[in-house]
Amino acid sequence: MLAKPLERPGLRQGPPVALGYRAETHEWLRFRVLTGIAVLKLLNLFGGIWDIQWHLAIGRDSLWIPPHLLVIVAFVSGVCLVTWMIAYETHLTRSGEHLADTIRLGPIYAPLGFFGVFVGYAAALLSGGFDELWHRMFGIDVTLWSPPHLAIMFSTMIVDYSLLIGLSVSARRMGLKLRWDSPFFWAFVLVGAYTFEAVNFQMAQAFIVSYTTQTGLVALLFPLMVGSLFPMSLLLILGLGRRFWLAALIFVSALGLQYVGVGLAAVGFAALKPISVVEEFVRLNPDSTIALARQFASRIGFNGLIGFEQAWTMMLSAVPLGLVSLLQLWAWARRHPLIAAPVYSVSLVVASAVWFHRIPMLSGYRIAWYDIALGAAIAASLGLLYGRIGLGLARLGAKPSNQTPGQA
Repeated sequence: MLAKPLERPGLRQGPPVALGYRAETHEWLRFRVLTGIAVLKLLNLFGGIWDIQWHLAIGRDSLWIPPHLLVIVAFVSGVCLVTWMIAYETHLTRSGEHLADTIRLGPIYAPLGFFGVFVGYAAALLSGGFDELWHRMFGIDVTLWSPPHLAIMFSTMIVDYSLLIGLSVSARRMGLKLRWDSPFFWAFVLVGAYTFEAVNFQMAQAFIVSYTTQTGLVALLFPLMVGSLFPMSLLLILGLGRRFWLAALIFVSALGLQYVGVGLAAVGFAALKPISVVEEFVRLNPDSTIALARQFASRIGFNGLIGFEQAWTMMLSAVPLGLVSLLQLWAWARRHPLIAAPVYSVSLVVASAVWFHRIPMLSGYRIAWYDIALGAAIAASLGLLYGRIGLGLARLGAKPSNQTPGQA
């Protein structure tokens, strides 16, 4: 039996909107296009997992390395699908069809989720070109937090959020429930897993920064940053899904996909047998980001496989997301889901500090109790702020309407 939904004013589940046959057929088309884009994003996920390992083991001699090609296919196919759908929505609306939940931007008509996916993918493609220029200017040893990388990360976050909102609107209009036997359930969990993997991937650079310092708050930089930022995605998911146990399911899904991605990368290396172009650079630059990342992954016990190190960073959230899931049993929490933000943030910082002391390579980090307390307080405060933004975004997908462009 499924747990009861979160009981939050303004996000209460209402009856599905009554649709005529033609409207329901079109809503199914919308849902299938969004689901197709979500599935295609697996190429983005697996390409990204392979890409970071390629950069560390092989180097970056060209924009057209195989992992980049996987990511580009995901971006281009996604933007083509959503462009076709926006064009079709615009054609129907301008032909006199009254399509619900459609907004107008100049001469173009489409649901908000489709506009968001288009903007995110278009920005990601432009950022990819920016990244090529950046590498030509500054070489192969570029931090994960370089401007083009951050732009790509932000762009794909827009895609993920737009998919979550768009899928939720379509599902509620058709009366689809978040149940195991519903396609909405699996599409929603898949995109939710993307958001969790993304924040762990995006903040991986924090471990390299901590590794060079190993003192105080800086040593806790990764859990502090993830604990501050992920609540926005977490509360968006909880606001749309209204079930705390989604946190545990998304954690397990993301971790599983990470291991699949590492396996596919290993198969790709075995099949292609690429020749490293980075060994001489690492030898001559032992303090470079690439050299430090290699050293960190090797010393922590993963034989230099950064993909396994990324899976380990996800494992730091096992207890925190488990605690969030248990909030389903607390009636007050179901009425006030924002409590999930500080629960996750504080427990992530504390759990990480405990884990660090148990890992030989990290046990030398000088982390005092007041560093843990201050880090937890900062993460909780920022987590509440970003969590509230996530709940605000969830309202965009919480209540479908019958409103047409002419009624807006």
